[in-house]
Amino acid sequence: MIRRKDRSKDPRPDQSGARRVSPPAASSAKLGLSIKDKAILAELGLKARQNLTELARKVRLSKQVVSYRIKQLEKMNIIRGYHAIPDIYRLGKTHFRVFVKYQQLNRENEARLVKELVRCPEISWLTLLDGDFDLEFVIWSDHIMKFEKIYDEILGRFGRYFQEKYFSIATRVEYLPFRFLNPGHGNGEGLVFGAGHDQLPLDDIDKNILHETNRNGRISLADLAKKLGISVTIAKGRLQHLIETRVIIGFGMKIDHHRLGLTYRKVLLKLNTPARDRIDRIADYLRRQDSVIFLVKTIGAYDFEFELLTESNEEFYHLIKSFRSHFAADIKFHSTVIVYDELKYGQL
Repeated sequence: MIRRKDRSKDPRPDQSGARRVSPPAASSAKLGLSIKDKAILAELGLKARQNLTELARKVRLSKQVVSYRIKQLEKMNIIRGYHAIPDIYRLGKTHFRVFVKYQQLNRENEARLVKELVRCPEISWLTLLDGDFDLEFVIWSDHIMKFEKIYDEILGRFGRYFQEKYFSIATRVEYLPFRFLNPGHGNGEGLVFGAGHDQLPLDDIDKNILHETNRNGRISLADLAKKLGISVTIAKGRLQHLIETRVIIGFGMKIDHHRLGLTYRKVLLKLNTPARDRIDRIADYLRRQDSVIFLVKTIGAYDFEFELLTESNEEFYHLIKSFRSHFAADIKFHSTVIVYDELKYGQL
């Protein structure tokens, strides 16, 4: 049974007895950013592979200054990494998500569970949560029977610690620009995977390029070619083909929201009538909110989800109150969780 009460602001300790895994030590202090740093991060958000010349032109700084500031942001762990964003439906896979609420789980066993999920190659996304759920993991699977096998293996080992669990399928995921860093200014269009489901066959070179750029979205063509034992010309042409055929829909940048003093939340919506036109209106409204960074259309216990980064509880409170008022006739109920940390994020 899924809880419907929003406990994301509840200061009480977790009733399951599990202790939260500590965030990285570098995430403990809030760092103020200059306007220039924010502009660089906003531009890199969904275009992490753009070259320094293009980026410098957009933020009106010299290449040398942009290069230095990026290196400093990486050194301070504000930038955690860069990654190619694949449309996994073009790879013939489905986006299965599992949400879990713990019970009777101590710190040692939680660490074991998290370690096993991190090591599992089929798990592409792993998120530690606080609120209505404690954990979310994503499996990109060729078909539901393969998902079931992996899911059953996890339940066999750790299912006794799961008070509640449910899985859903994300049919469409939209990445939105990092407008929270530059409110009121447009930073380009979003990226969508799941828009088309035609599978594109890939050979070993394509797969290796996808794998390497998914691990490091800013890897140079020279380094990419060297790793794969191919020419720079071939590496460039193959990478461009993956982009043009939308196997790779863009290049994302992962930031440490703790270091920026931001709270990362996921809001899950159950709608009275989940018709396409109603969901489209909700999505259009959320795209105009600077703090929203993800929109997700799902099949499962919830009908639609969005994720956002806010500077304060008050900011979130006013946004969600306004949103619920605007769509009062459409929203049956909602749940909210705080995203504590992402140990995997869209990784092949």
